[in-house]
Amino acid sequence: MRSLRLSRDVTGAVNVLLIVLIAVLMVSASTVVILIYQGGQSEEGSSDIVAAGQTIKVNYTGKLLDGRVFDTSYLTVANDDANYPKTLSFTKRSDSSYAPLSFQVGAGKMISGFDAAVVGMKIGETKTVTLSPDEAYGDMDPSKLVTFQLTENVPLLKVFTSSAFQAEYGVDPAYHLMVTDPRYGWDAIVEAYDEQADRVNVKNVPTIDSLYHIYGTGSVGWDVKVTAMDSNSGLITIQHQLDDADSDMIKGLDGTSTFFITGVDQDGGTAMRNYNTELLGKSLVFTITIVSIVE
Repeated sequence: MRSLRLSRDVTGAVNVLLIVLIAVLMVSASTVVILIYQGGQSEEGSSDIVAAGQTIKVNYTGKLLDGRVFDTSYLTVANDDANYPKTLSFTKRSDSSYAPLSFQVGAGKMISGFDAAVVGMKIGETKTVTLSPDEAYGDMDPSKLVTFQLTENVPLLKVFTSSAFQAEYGVDPAYHLMVTDPRYGWDAIVEAYDEQADRVNVKNVPTIDSLYHIYGTGSVGWDVKVTAMDSNSGLITIQHQLDDADSDMIKGLDGTSTFFITGVDQDGGTAMRNYNTELLGKSLVFTITIVSIVE
């Protein structure tokens, strides 16, 4: 009887010990799960979501509303004009420069709309945002817009000093010398040259109904057509070969200054030379991918 009672006491003690041990293990396991969950939450909150003050790397492509690309971090996009047509001011950089862009969020190094767009994004996330001019590069300077008539009159005769003639045509004056007008590209001839009076008379001699390319060569500039030449009034009439679809699609060179044709109004007979940079006054569309958060 005594042995049986002892055996039962030992068995009972073992069972109690097992119950306590199982309880301890369950509590420990719950604690580990909680710590893992909290650790995961902390890592996501601090490492995976972009916040102000962090330095990040992004890939991006920037376009105008009409879809033309003005800048990108992708070499494939920069090289592909068929699928990614470019703006007039797009400049192809060296291949090695096409890489993710690194910057500190909120440090004022980026345009305000781009800076704001990345906040809250996650690593690997891509989104497209449209920025108004005030979120991008700002409005145009109206003083840099020059309105001109689509039909203009140009003087048939021009008078220069010797130094002004040389500056205009790149050669010294001489009687009956044939030169090329630097803006319109038509022929001009020195009709009279008075060395003592330092006076050079030049007559423009374009061909009626011919086209002349102005403000550049090739894809830069545009054509004008000579429609009339009146010796009595001393005027040449030209017609700029521009239509409404040419707005923001043509650039020209005025000396060393680049400008863009905008505001072509065929019905009103006017257009503008815009000497602002191409992105001023424009809404911009950015597609942004967060590559990494550096710190």
